[in-house]
Amino acid sequence: MQLKQGIKELDETLTSTEFSRADKLRSVLKKYVEIIEKTSYLMQPDVYTLINKEAMVINQALLGNRRAIAQLFVNLMEATLQQELEAHHRWQGLVDTWKALKKQALVQSFSEFMASERIRAPPDVKKEIESMLKNQKALQQKRLEHLCTICDLLPPNYSKAQLTEWHSSLNSLNKHLDAYHMGCVMQIRLQYEKTWQECLARVQECKKQLLDWKAFTEEEAESLVSPYFFQMVGVLQSKVEEELELLDKSFEDLAKQTECQSSDLLNYFQEAVRLWEAHQSTLSEQELELEKRMEQQRQKHILEEQVWLLAPRGAPAGNEERATPRLSMPR
Repeated sequence: MQLKQGIKELDETLTSTEFSRADKLRSVLKKYVEIIEKTSYLMQPDVYTLINKEAMVINQALLGNRRAIAQLFVNLMEATLQQELEAHHRWQGLVDTWKALKKQALVQSFSEFMASERIRAPPDVKKEIESMLKNQKALQQKRLEHLCTICDLLPPNYSKAQLTEWHSSLNSLNKHLDAYHMGCVMQIRLQYEKTWQECLARVQECKKQLLDWKAFTEEEAESLVSPYFFQMVGVLQSKVEEELELLDKSFEDLAKQTECQSSDLLNYFQEAVRLWEAHQSTLSEQELELEKRMEQQRQKHILEEQVWLLAPRGAPAGNEERATPRLSMPR
């Protein structure tokens, strides 16, 4: 800018000098016209003709000078513009290099932020998982203790009401554990949601940093942030969502499996009770039958004893066979 101003000042100075020279030449010509006229060496028309010829030569010289000054101004301005253009290109190249370095540094910083342990495995999520495992172990231990109480309900110390109550309590424990699992998954999702909000806030900080450098336009900042930074956040978010979906699905499968196992266990004990009752009924019938047959044998034995007591005493012992009652156990 200063160079252009200097060129303009030079042009104005040269132009002013030329006008001043023209004025001086005009004065000189007038002076010599008067001198020649006074000498009367030439006629007045010849004097004017001579002076006109000289004035024409001088005017051509002045016009040549003005053209030279104008050409000099044009050449200087062109050279200045060319220098400014080259300087602008060099400056633009340096700016582009600086912007590329800043972009690279910003991308590297954001990549390190996304790869940090605080984002990959947030401390709040770790605490939530540790708490879940601890409480899960306690609930499973409580359910195991309840499962062990089934031994107190085995025959003959059992009742259908107690067995039904035991199964109802088991289902309640299973539902409580399943609800706890679902609640833990929800809490983990909420903790990860806070992490995503932190990542988005970091993205906006990076965009603001680009704009604060006064070298990036809104479009340039958006073109860097939108496709790349949001993509990194989206990739990590998708990975975490897949893991949470898998965890949720595992808990659902576990709940279904536990429900089936509880039903199978109840059916097993109910079948065992039915078998016990069937065997108990059979044994009762056999016991009654045994008692009946024993009573019959006892009555028979009594009758035989009475017959033997009433028999004549003089009869030879060898000629009579004494009936000896035999008690046979039923098979």
